[in-house]
Amino acid sequence: MEKQQLSECLKKFYLCIRKKDGSFFKVSSLKAIRAAVERFLKSAPNSKPWSIISDPQFKEANDALDAFAKSIRREGKVGGVVHKNPITKEQIEMLFERQQLGPADAKCPSQLLRTSWFYITLYFGKRGRENQRQMTKTMLALRRTPLGKRYYELQRQLPGAVLATKNHQGGLNDEEDESDGKMFEVPGSPRCPVQTVENYISHLNPEMEFLFQRPRVVSSKFNPEADTVWFCNSPLGVSYLSTMMRTMSLNAEINPPLSNHCVRATSVTILSDANVEARHIKCITGHKSDTSIESYSAKPSFQQKEKMSSILSSFVGGENFNTPHQDQQISEADLVDIPQSCPVVPRPPLENLSLSVNVQQPSTSTTTLPSRQAFFQASAPNFQFQGCSVSIVNNNFFGSPQ
Repeated sequence: MEKQQLSECLKKFYLCIRKKDGSFFKVSSLKAIRAAVERFLKSAPNSKPWSIISDPQFKEANDALDAFAKSIRREGKVGGVVHKNPITKEQIEMLFERQQLGPADAKCPSQLLRTSWFYITLYFGKRGRENQRQMTKTMLALRRTPLGKRYYELQRQLPGAVLATKNHQGGLNDEEDESDGKMFEVPGSPRCPVQTVENYISHLNPEMEFLFQRPRVVSSKFNPEADTVWFCNSPLGVSYLSTMMRTMSLNAEINPPLSNHCVRATSVTILSDANVEARHIKCITGHKSDTSIESYSAKPSFQQKEKMSSILSSFVGGENFNTPHQDQQISEADLVDIPQSCPVVPRPPLENLSLSVNVQQPSTSTTTLPSRQAFFQASAPNFQFQGCSVSIVNNNFFGSPQ
């Protein structure tokens, strides 16, 4: 088929494509479908040397697709792209309160499995269900720092420890996956990730090499208090692992439900909000470029969106946003706990201040005060003024008297 004929076919295809139920695909899906057609044409045995996206002879088909995408968006026939949001602190607490996640010494096999899976996904930046089914117990190594602090890491030297991923498929032209996250212990914390994973591994079935195993059900034949092996001699399936976070969030009544990818988004967002450099975040998540990291960090967090909403509400309601939050206001009863050895020093009256500046040569400007307020003396830096008028304002002193 010639380019012109193919362009006409693609033009009709783009305008007629629908889902099974007759609804329209989102714009991002239309772009993905076009990219899939291009990959098909360029791969063997077709091996086309040109591109249906950038070749000028396909401009008419691409213009038709662009106009169609604008039309369905303008007419409200498709929704927007829903990005995977990071998990908030409130949602984490809900997961613990509803016992979907548990402490390091949890006695419930299912709860211990979910918590260990969550920590491994969070600390090592795992994506969704990617390669989790293939993870084995030997891939995790418990180490100690020279100071004795324990941590888990992946044993990269073992075969299968660094499997192919979406970002690193392992081809000859692909870059090496340098992701190398660490999970350090938090001594004294009931939610210590190292103690949780260590407790989980100690109760795994010794006859099964896979890391994520099916938990045993408490019955007359199994008692976690008495039995050592808490898991069956069968691994968890891909489908089970792929819906792990969704199942937990639904049981915790979190709406909309979370997905496995939300955990990965949480890792990137939390580290980015803490001003961790993108190149360091990539060492955990395995992203190829800084742009991929910025796609997460460019979006404000849920708490930041809440703050922006409060700012707009204060504008509409005529309130001062700078006032403390209602839950953070200090009552008179709370003032009793403030040490009396730290008195609040009032600002001096304006008439008691004098300021002298020598403009002929660099000099020291000194604020002089009465002797009984000598602790307000301060020295300004050297100034040199040449044929100009100068206005000096010290916000620390030149305010209204208390």
